[in-house]
Order: sequence, then C-alpha cells, then structure tokens
Amino acid sequence: MLYLDHNATTPMHPEVKKLVISLLEGAYNPSSVHKNGRCARNIVETARLQIAKSVGIDINAREYEIIFTSSGTESNNLLMANYQDGEIFISGIEHLSIFAHTNYRGNIRIINVNRDGIIDSEHLEQLLAKSNNSKKLVSIILANNESGVIQNVKELAKLSRQYGAVFHSDCVQAVGKMHVNIKDLGLDFATISSHKLGGMQGSSVLIAKHNNMIKPVMFGGGQEKNIRPGTENVVAIASFGLASQIAVEETEQRYQKTKKLQHYLEENLLKYEKIKIVSKNVQRLSNTTLLVTPWDVQTKLISFDLLGIAVSSGSACSSGKMSKSHVLSAMGFSDIESKSSIRVSFNYEQTIEDAATFIKAFEEIYFTSLG
Repeated sequence: MLYLDHNATTPMHPEVKKLVISLLEGAYNPSSVHKNGRCARNIVETARLQIAKSVGIDINAREYEIIFTSSGTESNNLLMANYQDGEIFISGIEHLSIFAHTNYRGNIRIINVNRDGIIDSEHLEQLLAKSNNSKKLVSIILANNESGVIQNVKELAKLSRQYGAVFHSDCVQAVGKMHVNIKDLGLDFATISSHKLGGMQGSSVLIAKHNNMIKPVMFGGGQEKNIRPGTENVVAIASFGLASQIAVEETEQRYQKTKKLQHYLEENLLKYEKIKIVSKNVQRLSNTTLLVTPWDVQTKLISFDLLGIAVSSGSACSSGKMSKSHVLSAMGFSDIESKSSIRVSFNYEQTIEDAATFIKAFEEIYFTSLG
C-alpha cells in the first residue's frame, strides 16, 4: 500500500520506535515516589524540555507552561472550555476540534477568509473592535490540515493584542513540516500533537503563557499542575519528546524533499481538465496538495484503495463518511466542489516514483470516469 495520508497520521520515526520498544517493559507512573516513579517523572520532564526547545521556548524561564493531554483535539477543547464565559473569534477553516464548537456555543464569531483560504485581517479587526467583552480569545490555525495553507499568525496575534485578546494557534500540522517558534510568533497558546510529526498517538500538548491561567475540565488527580488529571502516558510522551527533537533538526531537509514531490505532483495533475489545486498560489505546507475533482469522491477513494493507494477526502468527517468540507465552503467553493476534494499528503521519505505511482492511478481513474 502506498500511503499518502500523512496529514492524518504518519509512522513513527525509526529512532522513536527504538525508544518506544525499549520502554515497553517498564512500569511507569510519574506520581509514584519510588525509584520507578522517579524514573517515569524524569522521562516526562525530559520530553517536556525537548518539546519546548523544538518550538523555541524555555520552560525553565517560566514564561510558558506545557500541559500534556491525550490529543490535539483534547488540547483544543481544554482551551475552548476556558473561554466559554468570554468571546471567541475563529476562522471558518479551523480544525473541527475548534470549529465544531459553533454548533454548541453562541459566543463564537467567525472570521472571513478569501478564496485562497487566507484570513481577512480587516474583518478580524472589525469583529474585535465591536466586542465589549473583557475576555477575548482569537484562535487561528497555523497550517490548515486540508489545504496546507499557512497563515501569518504573527501579524494576526499582534493585531489581536491591540484589542485586548489572547491568541491561540493550532500548530498540529505545522510542527515538523516548517520552522515554528512560539515566542517569535507571539502566541499566548499553541497546540501540538505527537503522531503528526513521527511520535506515537496518544500524546499532545497545550502550550500556555505562564500568566494565562488554565482551569481543568476534568477532576480526580493533581497531574500536570492540577490542569489535566490522569496518569500520564509516559511512553507516548517520551516518543513525542524525541520525535519533536528530531523533527526540528530535520525540518529543512524534510521541506526540500517534500517540496520537490509537491511540485512534480501538481505539474502533472494540472494536465487534466476540471482538476483544481486548492490555494496553489499562496504559501502552503510543502507536503500537501488538495484537489477539487469532478467526481463522486467516495467511490473514487475506494478505487484508489483497490489500486493500493491510501489518500483521503478533505470532506471526510471523523466517522469516515463523506460530508461537505467546511474548509472549502468557507473559501467560497460550491457544495458540489466541497464534497469532491482529495487530499494527498507526503512524508519526507517518499520519492518521485511514489508520486508517479499516484499519477498513474489517478490517470486510470480519471479516464475511466469519463466513460
């Protein structure tokens, strides 16, 4: 199977896998006071330092806190829950762990994006200027999980501060694919997830500036400074730490490799009529290509699978069923187009031959669909 769905999850880095195997025999609870517990605590704190360094922060300076959770979705929900008594400003292209809150809360304002998926900063300023709430949160994804579009969050964070708002960015797709410096970007909060950058599933962090107090939404333990109770997933956290360290060391190399694949793929795909590459002319993740096709995507994904290729639809929901992509809808695509997208996402170990294999399968499906 040719796996081209690395934005969904990506395999563990070989060095990370070695570390995980070495830890599987142990019994680790960082809250225990005996030797095993102290060993577990050391593993967790080492990983915390590795993650902090990978995104340009020094937790020893007490400027930022790193809170371990089980997933990026949990981290985002933890933050959103802390602002349910304030006013929240998000774009229409946020990950569903942010965007789905619009179905349950009336305190969320939606920021417009243009056809390329770039945030309308003037609209954000208009929304902030109208707000009388003393507690304001702006949450903008750094690199979109469907289109790969990268936002200028540094300028958006600066703008938000002018109106007394704190700024969060979901950096889950960005870290490991581009250089990310939380402090330089001026973020008050950030979310990162292990399995997107070569670590295990089951570990994520919410990074928070020290003066932004986070209250727990679950209770029953004092872990993570009383913010996120429950025994820490020590093995997953260890994998996260090492994966983040390796990712930052390899970021430029990974970018150069995937950029070549993206260019080769898109130059070939544009030869086919009625195929659109979303946001082709703006800055995107180098590993991500989102296509809008003239097809019934659900049957075509099955066709790719039968040909030994794993890709996903930008309109796939968490249940695996096809639905309209809220990202493409926010960008002004029609309902039909928003249900007809295919996302190809490479990793840095893949080759031009892999891209050519996808193109060959794409061509077969394309001409078959023409009858």
